[in-house]
Amino acid sequence: MSSFTHGRLTMAIHRYGDGPLPLLAFHGFDRTGSDFAILSPALGKRCTIHAFDLSFHGHSPSPSGEGPITPEEFAAFFQAYARELGGGSMALLGYSLGGRLALGLVEQCPLLWNHIFLVAPDGLVAQPWYRSMAQYRWGRWVYRQFIDHPGGIHALINLLFRTRLIGERMHRFLMGHSDSKQARELLHDVWTGFRLIEPDLRRVALNLSEQKLPLHLFVGEHDRVIKPAQAKRLKQLAPEEVHVHVMPTGHRMLTAELGEAIAGALSGTATSREHGP
Repeated sequence: MSSFTHGRLTMAIHRYGDGPLPLLAFHGFDRTGSDFAILSPALGKRCTIHAFDLSFHGHSPSPSGEGPITPEEFAAFFQAYARELGGGSMALLGYSLGGRLALGLVEQCPLLWNHIFLVAPDGLVAQPWYRSMAQYRWGRWVYRQFIDHPGGIHALINLLFRTRLIGERMHRFLMGHSDSKQARELLHDVWTGFRLIEPDLRRVALNLSEQKLPLHLFVGEHDRVIKPAQAKRLKQLAPEEVHVHVMPTGHRMLTAELGEAIAGALSGTATSREHGP
């Protein structure tokens, strides 16, 4: 494992495969870049997977200095990393939380990429309430209080679940990722630290169309976190460039089968079920 630093960001990098195409990969919440090792058998001859531990995760520290990560500095980090690799075009892969960050890079620096792969990506719905809170000082105060005094927020989460304002999966996610102080600190750091990276899907679609940049969007047929219907808007905004593939999974989609599906998309022989607009 190595790491790369640019500006106030430092991220650890796991590498898999030895193919000529760099594929930069971003993991989901509370995970690490090691999750992408399972894709190497299918992709390793064509791609070298550069799987990052995102800030606050794994072996990557929090950003130095004060304030959240801006979309511009996040893009500048990967533009610098592209120069480090020699400046050629790259592919981009984002899963869940990593999908939202990948969309942010398509918005900020579309010329870096030749293929985009999003897997059950966050960011298809703009600022759901639990992220919107982080945009306000009072919301960040609530998050800070939640770290040391979770009882009141847990009671609110249970009330929202009982009144069906949040679903079973979101309830399980919130409770499961807040059952220890360390878990609550991570939730706070990620939701506040990445709060400015909320991609504008219209700008993303415009960039895709102008660059004729293919984006393959993989969703799980049984996913209750990122539902397949959420892919509809992005597909409608860039119908020629966005290809939606529905796989027989839930939200956990990083599997050997996904590797084969991505390999098929790279070669133009994708076999997963594709939906139109």
